[in-house]
Amino acid sequence: MSEERRPEWLQAYQAALLEVDPGKLRDRIAHAYAAIQAYRDEAARSRTGVDHEALSDALSNLRVLGREAGVSPNDPDLKDPDTPASRD
Repeated sequence: MSEERRPEWLQAYQAALLEVDPGKLRDRIAHAYAAIQAYRDEAARSRTGVDHEALSDALSNLRVLGREAGVSPNDPDLKDPDTPASRD
């Protein structure tokens, strides 16, 4: 599949998985989370089908990647689409 045909969320997710520079990893993970949320929002607006299993797998892998890289799960810039927003 060419890069132009892959959804943005998938490109961002794969970039996070392949990032070898620890200094860039946090930003790659944040971008992947944001891209997945944007994809879900757009799919809901346009009522198109979503591969929920692929998204769930990607989010699970991003959580593990972040944990292994020492990224705080409470980092305000990392908004996991599957985690309910806090109600302060």
